[in-house]
Amino acid sequence: MKEKFSKEQIDEMLKNSTEEIVNDNENLVDEFGNVHNADEIIKQAETSISKKYPKVNFRWSEFEIARAKKIAEKLGLPYQTYIKSLIKQGMDKDEKKLKEM
Repeated sequence: MKEKFSKEQIDEMLKNSTEEIVNDNENLVDEFGNVHNADEIIKQAETSISKKYPKVNFRWSEFEIARAKKIAEKLGLPYQTYIKSLIKQGMDKDEKKLKEM
């Protein structure tokens, strides 16, 4: 039976762990001699993160994507980060405007 860890347990293990030894069989041995499966810990962490940040898809023209990539590159940002920042700025502006109404 695979051992399940909560996000808090994983955070605590990472915070308290000062040294790990990685064996060839992909297990981590912490400073207390406890053996943990690295793949399982990573899978649980990724699942926890994906639940916090659901994926959003929308259709956009190739021209607009290329435009966003070009601007983001000049700003030194990944284009998805750039797009997310623009959406957030627009929402902040609209939210402020709605509060003033």
